[in-house]
Amino acid sequence: MSVKFRVLFSGLICLFLSFSLAFGQEALMQEVAGGKIDWGDQLVIVTGIGAPNPRLSPAQQRTSALTAARIDAQRRLLEIIKGVTLTAETVVNNSMVESDIIRTTVEGTIRGFRQAGAPRYIEDGTVEIDVEVALSGRILGAVLPPTGSKQTEYESKEIPSDPSSSYTGMIVDCRGLNVLFALAPRVLNELGEEVYGPDWVDRDVAAETGVVGYYASEEDCRTRAGNNPFMVKAMRSAGSNNCDVLIPNVDGTVLSSTEENLIFMDQCKVAFWVD
Repeated sequence: MSVKFRVLFSGLICLFLSFSLAFGQEALMQEVAGGKIDWGDQLVIVTGIGAPNPRLSPAQQRTSALTAARIDAQRRLLEIIKGVTLTAETVVNNSMVESDIIRTTVEGTIRGFRQAGAPRYIEDGTVEIDVEVALSGRILGAVLPPTGSKQTEYESKEIPSDPSSSYTGMIVDCRGLNVLFALAPRVLNELGEEVYGPDWVDRDVAAETGVVGYYASEEDCRTRAGNNPFMVKAMRSAGSNNCDVLIPNVDGTVLSSTEENLIFMDQCKVAFWVD
C-alpha cells in the first residue's frame, strides 16, 4: 500500500468516524422551545440574550446587557426544565407544583448554571451567553418518584446467585419505536408490570447517573451496561409520554431471576439504544 493511499484511507476513516460521532450526538439532542436537551450528558442548554439599558452610560451598558442575558438564560432554563418528561404520565413541573422543596431545589440549581465559553458582544450592544444545567444530580434527586420498593421486597426472598445466568447490565434496543426521552422511564412486561425502573433502583445512584442512559450505538451502550449485557428488543413504547417500553414476558422474568441481575438493576446499569 503506497504512502499516498494510506494517507487517503486514514483520512476517509477519520471522516467516517467524525460523521458517525456527529450523527450519534444528534440522535441524543432534543430541540425544545428556547434551547435544547442533551440526553447523552443529561444537560439543558440555552442561549441567554440581553440588550443594553439605553438609560445608562455607555460604560455601564455592556454590564447591564450581560446581566440581562443571565436573567434571560435562567428564565429559559426554568421553562425548559419544567417541561422535561419525568415519567410516563408526568413532567417535572408536576413535582414542582406539588412540593415547595422541589421547586426551591430546581430554581436554586438553575441559578448556579455553568457558562459555556465567553459572552458574545453584538454590534448593537446585545450580549449572548451559552449556559447549561445538569439534569442529573440535584434536580433528578429532587424530582425522582419513590424508588427501591422492589429491591426491598426481593431482599426477603431466596434469590439464587448464578453467575452463569447473570449479566453486567441490560441494553434495550428501542430503535424504530419512537421512544421519547424521560428522567424516570420504566421497562414493562406484556402485562404492564414494571420489571425495571424506579422501583428497582438505588435512589442516590439514579440521581447521579439517571434511571437509564440513552445512547446511539451498541458500543456506547456497553459503557454503561458492561461487557456482558442482557440484550432485549423492545416491542413498543408505552405511557402517555411514550417514554416507557414493553419487552416480552420471558425477557422480563430474566431480570429478577438472579442476585447478580438484581444488583445491576439497583446500580442503574441499563441503557436505551435509540435512533
